[in-house]
Parts: sequence; C-alpha cells; structure tokens
Amino acid sequence: ILSICLQGKCRIRGKPDWFEPLNTYCVIVLPPAERKSAVISLMTSPLEEYEQEINSAMDAKIIESQMKKSVLEKERRMLEDRVSKGKADASELADKAKEISAFQETQPLKLFVDDVTAEKLASVLAENHSKAAIVSAEGGIFDILNGIYTKNVNIDVFLKGHSGDTIRVDQIGRTSESILHPTLTMLLAVQPEVLNGLMTNGTFRGRGLTARFLYAIPRSSLGDRDFYTTPIAESVKTGYTKLIRSMLEVDEREEPITLSVEATVVLERLFRDIEKRFRTDLAEITDWAGKYVGAVLRIAGLLHAAQHHGFMDFTEVPGQTMENAVRIGEYFLEHAKAAYSLMGADLVTKQGEYLLSKIQKEQVREFSRRDAMRMCRNFKTADSIQPVLNRLCEYGYIAPKPTEAVQCVGRKPSEVYLTNPMLLAS
Repeated sequence: ILSICLQGKCRIRGKPDWFEPLNTYCVIVLPPAERKSAVISLMTSPLEEYEQEINSAMDAKIIESQMKKSVLEKERRMLEDRVSKGKADASELADKAKEISAFQETQPLKLFVDDVTAEKLASVLAENHSKAAIVSAEGGIFDILNGIYTKNVNIDVFLKGHSGDTIRVDQIGRTSESILHPTLTMLLAVQPEVLNGLMTNGTFRGRGLTARFLYAIPRSSLGDRDFYTTPIAESVKTGYTKLIRSMLEVDEREEPITLSVEATVVLERLFRDIEKRFRTDLAEITDWAGKYVGAVLRIAGLLHAAQHHGFMDFTEVPGQTMENAVRIGEYFLEHAKAAYSLMGADLVTKQGEYLLSKIQKEQVREFSRRDAMRMCRNFKTADSIQPVLNRLCEYGYIAPKPTEAVQCVGRKPSEVYLTNPMLLAS
C-alpha cells in the first residue's frame, strides 16, 4: 500500500551510482476461506476513499476536459475538410495542431486496477503519469500472463514497470505510446494452486518476472479460529488512514532518499552475506536472490518515508531503519524459497522426489550412489546426484550406513545409504 502511495514520487540511493524506485511486487499465497479479500479490502479502503473524494471534486473539470477534447477533434476534422477544398490556409492547420498538442486532457485519478490485460495496463500507465498498480485477491493476472485470453502475451510492461525502463508501444491499430520511467506496483493474494507449475513457464522465470515478486506464505489459521476476536482499535484505524492519506498527498521530489553511514554499513553487510550464499542455500533461486538486496533497499525507503509521513524531513535513513528493512527482507527470503519450491523451481527437490518414487516402487532397503544412478538414468555423474542424496539425508528419508574405518589402497568405496523403513511402509 505504501508503494502505491509513493511510487514515482522519489527514489532511494544505495550508493552514488545505484538508485531504486519505491514500487514493489507482492504476492500472498493462502488457501480458500482465509479472508484474503476482506484483508485486502480493509487495507485498500483509504486508497478508495481518497480516490473517490478527488474524482468527485474534479468531476466538473473532467467533464469539461472531455467536452473540450471533443470540440477540438470536431474543429480539426472541419479544418482538414476546408483546407482540402482550398477554403482555408495551411497555416491554420498548423495553428490547430499546436493547440491540440498543447491540450492536456484531465483524467480521473486511478490509484489501482484489478482485472487488466498487458495492453490495457500500458495505456493506464500512459494516462496516469507513468504510474499504475494492480491489486487483486485472485490469481487472474497470472492467467492473463499465461496467455489464457491470447496466444501471444507481451510481459514487457510487467518487467519494465518494476525496473523503471522506458516502455515504447508501436502496434498496428493502437496509438503509439512512450512511457518514461514507468512505476508499477502489484499486490496479489492467490491460492496455492495458482502458483503450482508457474515455473514451468520458461518465459516467466527466464525473463525474470518471478524474480521480481516478494512472496508471503502465511501459516493457515483454519481450524484454530475463534468466533470472538478483538476488533482493531479505532485509534489504529484512524492512524493508518491518516498515514496513507499523508503519503498520497506527498509531492514528487527530485532528490533521492539517502542512507546514513550506519545504514550503508548494514546494507553492505547484507550484500556481502548474500553474495557468499549464491553457491549454497540460494543456489536454486539465484534469479530471485540477485534482486534481493535491491528489494530490501526499497523497503527501507518505504519505511523511512512512512516514519516521517512523507518527504518533508530530509534526514538520511538511520541504521535502525535499515536493520528493520533487513528483518522484513529475511521473512521474504525464507518465503521465496518455499514459493519457488511450491512452483516447481527447486530442481534438487524434484529429482529427490523422483528417486524416492523409484526406491518405494522397488522397495530398496540399502543402496550405493552407483545403484541410485542406475535407478535414475538422468544422473550422468556422481556430482549431479550427490546434492539429491544430501537433501534426502537432510530430510530423513535416507541415512548413510555406519561403517568402520578401514585402511584400503585404491579408490574409496562408494558410500552406502539405508532407506527409512517408514518410507517403504507408506
């Protein structure tokens, strides 16, 4: 919600040549009946109220603008006809062209949309000063991106809307559009099955769309809920509404949000830590992890702006705010691992499931690494299967067979693994 309020109004600077916008892509994954729609409705209510107020106040101006545009278009057609018949000078045509070019139609405020195609989203960005947001409690946007309504879907607007790269649209039958520094925010709440198989679409992951999302998979509360719950305090509701309205009324600012020395130290420490983990626990999600530090920097900018109710305070981001952003980032990091696994991105897990199915089918109680390679012909080398065996050991499906230390000459014998009897009995 803060991203919707602040996107396009300011950037945050991580170092002299590194800037991040303040928009984010978030997806919440929960099964049905978890009140996803109700929560999103509650959080977006200040946005909708503000939007209605502004548009009601501008209603007459919007209608007047539409009428003026209609008049100009009618005058243009009449002038073209007169010039073609020699009844008007060509200079009049040039004057009218300048008048039409200078005219800016007053558009109603549109803070976010729900069901939208990629083509329409580009138009929304163009009409809304390069800013747009998608808020939805359903997974329909993924269906649209998957091409459920058209065979060819252009996801460039979703990729460039996150990074701020210029969008240029030149298609037959459409007005050419050039959108400089677009900023797009997405807040989606979807059911787990919507994410299942998302990674099988090579375009999504190959072009970095899935790497742009912050994933949240909260623990389900179904079965533990109570009828009597503590209502949200009115002071909290009022404070939240006041904060959101103050963020919406913030003007654009040329100067970026900057970091204090303490915040820079925290950010550098995070960068170095993540860089070391690309070959370990983040090896399967390097595309997502590669954008992780930038996402934390964006979160720090949002927190800093919210703490000061806008950009009236030009202080630098303190170290504690960056620490808080890192804590939030750690949450998203762990949930990204789970989401990628859910979406079938974790190749080691998929290979492990396949090996387990072979072990169960053949009721293998004891096997060596070479035996495992014979069961699964897709493993060509010992190095390719070892991560799978390590993962199965980690989860307790198999365990190395205890052996006595024996001095021997030549190649070390292949390690032998024992299958968990509960796996064979299930």
